[in-house]
This record gives sequence, C-alpha cells and structure tokens, in this order.
Amino acid sequence: MSKKIKTTFYNIELKEGNILMTNKQLGEGEKHIQSVFRALKILECVAEHGNLISLTEISKNLELSKSTAHGLIATLERYGYMQQDSVTGKYSLGLRIFELGQAYVSNLDLREIALPDLRELSLHYQETVHLAVLSGEDVVYIDKVDGSRSIGIRSRIGGRNPAYCTGVGKVLLSGLSERQIEEMYTNRELQKFTENTVVDLCPLIDQIRQTRELGYGFDMEEIELGLGCVAAPVKDSQGIIIAAISLSGPSSRLLNMEEIAKDVVRTAKKISMRLGYKE
Repeated sequence: MSKKIKTTFYNIELKEGNILMTNKQLGEGEKHIQSVFRALKILECVAEHGNLISLTEISKNLELSKSTAHGLIATLERYGYMQQDSVTGKYSLGLRIFELGQAYVSNLDLREIALPDLRELSLHYQETVHLAVLSGEDVVYIDKVDGSRSIGIRSRIGGRNPAYCTGVGKVLLSGLSERQIEEMYTNRELQKFTENTVVDLCPLIDQIRQTRELGYGFDMEEIELGLGCVAAPVKDSQGIIIAAISLSGPSSRLLNMEEIAKDVVRTAKKISMRLGYKE
C-alpha cells in the first residue's frame, strides 16, 4: 500500500523506492530517486525549524524511521551540507549550503531581476527610475526606465555622477563606514553644481547618516536646478548595500517626498528579497 507524504511543494506517493510527483510542470508520473528526495526534505526541515533540530524531530516530521533519517543525515554531514552541535546533539545546515547559496546569488543578473519592479515604479509615477552602483567616488547608472513625463532627464545607462550630491549616491555611501567616507572626501575640493550642493565634509556626513537612519535618501536640486530624486538601497543576502534605485523628476512634482519614499523603499526591498535578503 502506498504512503502519502505532505510536503511544501508536492503531493508525493512512495512506491517501491520511487517517488511519483503530481506537479504538472515535472510531468505526471515522472520518477525520482527516493533517497535524494528524502535528503532534500531533511534539509528543508532543518531550515524550517530554526536551523537547530534533533534526529527524533526530523524523523517525526518527515515520518521516517530514525535509522533511515540518521543514515541520510550522516551522508549530508560528511559532505558539509549539515553539521551537528557537539553539546546539544542537534543538527543545523552546513557551510556547503551557504556556499551554494552564494554561488547562486553571484550568478543572478541584477538588472534582469530589478527591471520588472523598476518598470512598475516608473509606470505608477510616470517618472524616470534608475538603478545605480558605486564605482569609486561616482555612481554608475546600470539601468534606466523613462516615464511618460520624464522629458529633460539627461542621465543614460553607463553614465556617471558624483555620489556626494545624488540621492542614489548618498544611499550607496550610507553602506560605508564614516571613516571610509572621510578618507574618500578629506582634502578634496567638491564641485558645487547648484546653490543646494553640499561640499563640506561634516554636513555631508550628517546627510549620509540621516540617509542610513531613514532607510532612503534624496537630493533636491543638488546636481541640477529643477531636478530632484528619492532613492533607496538594494541589499544582498547578507544585508550589504550593493545598489540603489531612485525615482527622479522635476522637483515641482516631487513635493510629497515621504510618500514617494515609501514606494521607492518598498520597490527596493522587493528587489533585495529576490537576491536573498531577509529583514
């Protein structure tokens, strides 16, 4: 008699060592190796239970005998996919899982992942949206979506602007330590693009500190008169700021900065979560 096992993704039927998966994407009746499936379910079980779980709990949750569960765990542990606490005897995921996760994240195309959300944000406000990264003391725009009202925005993909006077730049600088920022700008004469451009180190650090605390940054006519932007950080799986997105437009249309910032931050978080970031 076959045995039904409820899992996160599939309804599985075990028959004489094979697994029949009812997921239509994989095909009706497609066979999979039972031991591989069970090993994967053990890893999922460990992750779902706070990353510290006993052999008894694993065997109970997955309806496996202790001997079967122990054999699979021993194999996973041998190759670094699980590890056992020497004091409690409980199991957690091993370093190899982290390494595989990092390899996956490193192969993700940031532009491809971010583009649908950039388009959605641009469509909502009908303004220009940018995706930028830090390169030395500059920001480099690696993607751009023009809105229907975005006449006059002169930025381009591959273009550069100074980090200290742009919204995306302040967000990216907020991921650095204050010592790093000081080393970057001490004894440097910063160009004053408009009367609003901050060119002194102390008030610049104050702005970056505020950006870090708020979780978003902005500039109002600091690099170009009549132009403003609101920006938010994109973070990787380790919580490190790797990019920033911004919504830019005429300052006369960006009056409700706090409300706009909520949407920009929300969009940046959606992108970050696709990169493995968890709050």
